[in-house]
Amino acid sequence: MIMKRPFALKSVDMTDRRSFDQVKKIIHLVPRNGIGGVETAVRSMEKVKHDRIDFKVDYIIQMVANASPWQKWVAFISPLPLFRAVRRVISKDADVLIVSLWRSVIVGILVKCLSPKIRLVVFIHNATDVHWLDFIFTRLAINFAVEVWADSNASLSQRFPYLDCERCKVISFITRRFEAFPTTKASPSFIFWGRINAQKGLDHALRIFAEVVKHYPDARFWIIGPDDGVLQTTQQLSKSMHLTDNVFFLGPATRAKLEEHAQKATFYLQTSLYEGMAMSVVEAMQMGLVPIVTPVGEIPSYCSHSFNALIVKSEKQIIENVRDLLNSENRYEILRKNAITTWNDSPLYAESVLQACEKLLFDHDATA
Repeated sequence: MIMKRPFALKSVDMTDRRSFDQVKKIIHLVPRNGIGGVETAVRSMEKVKHDRIDFKVDYIIQMVANASPWQKWVAFISPLPLFRAVRRVISKDADVLIVSLWRSVIVGILVKCLSPKIRLVVFIHNATDVHWLDFIFTRLAINFAVEVWADSNASLSQRFPYLDCERCKVISFITRRFEAFPTTKASPSFIFWGRINAQKGLDHALRIFAEVVKHYPDARFWIIGPDDGVLQTTQQLSKSMHLTDNVFFLGPATRAKLEEHAQKATFYLQTSLYEGMAMSVVEAMQMGLVPIVTPVGEIPSYCSHSFNALIVKSEKQIIENVRDLLNSENRYEILRKNAITTWNDSPLYAESVLQACEKLLFDHDATA
């Protein structure tokens, strides 16, 4: 079976540039400096250097490290950070403003109304709208945007099938390369990392894992990530299923600690209700974990059942698939190797963003 590559973008050729009168200023605005996939990708651009592009990352909510929960909540709901962000963008005389997630989109709309010369790029990160505010403001902002970027084809085709393809770009969401772990014997060991929220469908993952435990009483499931609304509920569900000796909630972890636990796992288990690119799945595949995933967002474009992943269709089916792999070391190793090689030729996020920025700024100015 031949896997379709999710991206075919080339790396940026830094030697082939047109000359310009001045350095172009680009600001990428996100709501806050969090731990999600979007924020992780954006942070990877903070140290990028380019002789013709001054690329800056800005956050709407600029919170001090020791802020109280009350201060964080007030900052989250207050409109003042939005207006301050508008003022910062305009005062910095940006050439391009890239906005990610719905709060940033509101800022983008206001900036375009007050300073029409600033080119707006709307960056889409999910294949579904999060809520009605996201639905309204994102579509409104797209009307002002010179380009629409997305982290996956699914985020565009499923959410905005009517968009003009000429102003749409898919940006690679691989923020870094991961070395695959040394091959070990397959075991009933599972891991998940990411925000503990309803989107990730951890209740479904626990039901699948509970069935695994019936066949493998020593099975382990490590859940890594910060609470994003459903941690207590998920812990209670685990307890009600009598999984307290098998499921371990480790909270937020450093990258080194995450990789330490990932090296002990065989499977990456993520049963999301919706996704865009699903960056943690991409990371897990590079490490050599076999992903067990739901076919949402862009995942079906790079995860193929029984080739480099296991796709969840039913709990009974996936348990049979897991048992087959655990009983066949050769089949497990084939899936593992296919998962690793899926991403060998894909560009990094920073390369992809710079390439898109160069085309937007340089090609446009050359033909203007």
